[in-house]
Amino acid sequence: MQKKNLILVTDHSSWWKKKKYRKNSSVQLKKVRSAGWCLLKKIRINKESNSIETRSFHKYLLIKR
Repeated sequence: MQKKNLILVTDHSSWWKKKKYRKNSSVQLKKVRSAGWCLLKKIRINKESNSIETRSFHKYLLIKR
């Protein structure tokens, strides 16, 4: 069984950037899943309190049987 970690941007403070990042992330995830990978878990990556980063990230754990 193979394992793969994928970190994607899933949110942003700006509405139009949020739409752009969500679309790009969904396209990447769809491409990976169509290659035979199955989603095992989705983990939110917490931001650092002193960071000016406005994007939010999620870590996707995928397996291939």
